[in-house]
Amino acid sequence: MPYCKNCGKKVPLFKKCECTAAEKNVKNSTKRLLVLIVFVVFFILGLILGVSLAGSGTKGTVKTYVKAASSKKGGKTFYSLTMPDEVIKVLKDSNKYDDKVDAYNDMIEDMIEDLEGKESAPKFDKIMREKKLTKSQLKKAEQYFERIAEKYGAENVDITVTKGKEVKFRTKHKNEDGDYKQEKVTICVVKVKGEGWKIAPMSADSLG
Repeated sequence: MPYCKNCGKKVPLFKKCECTAAEKNVKNSTKRLLVLIVFVVFFILGLILGVSLAGSGTKGTVKTYVKAASSKKGGKTFYSLTMPDEVIKVLKDSNKYDDKVDAYNDMIEDMIEDLEGKESAPKFDKIMREKKLTKSQLKKAEQYFERIAEKYGAENVDITVTKGKEVKFRTKHKNEDGDYKQEKVTICVVKVKGEGWKIAPMSADSLG
């Protein structure tokens, strides 16, 4: 028969001593286990959040843009990336936003239906080059989105671009014979204060 290491009493096999010290040790062990579980949970959540945040940067934005640009249900995502939020608000207030999204989706659907043979819509392949935008180019990006806002009648729009890159990437698609073809595209990916990542579908030199 074993002895309690805390009080020295004999303890039946597979039983625990009922002394105060033994009970305290059990509570401490339980507490340590709970702390460990909480730590593991937060560690896993941190990994998930880190992956999510990483995916929402330049590469993630480009991939989302390419997918939306060739999806018959990508209208909302496409416009959320290429228009200032205030413009979308103006369109919604005037009951024109849904029609604009539907028109875009219909256009992409027609494009997909017109594909011949084994031809497929473009998909993201890889980032080929990223070049940080200069201060003057960031300013031109602000002016680019402000012109869009003005075009749609959005008033008092204050666009602030905090950072951005000119991104050259490659898409791939199948031609009608099923052979893969690649195309190179250059766009600007910028972060607008209070709105997140936006796309200016042009090179840095073409911003303004």
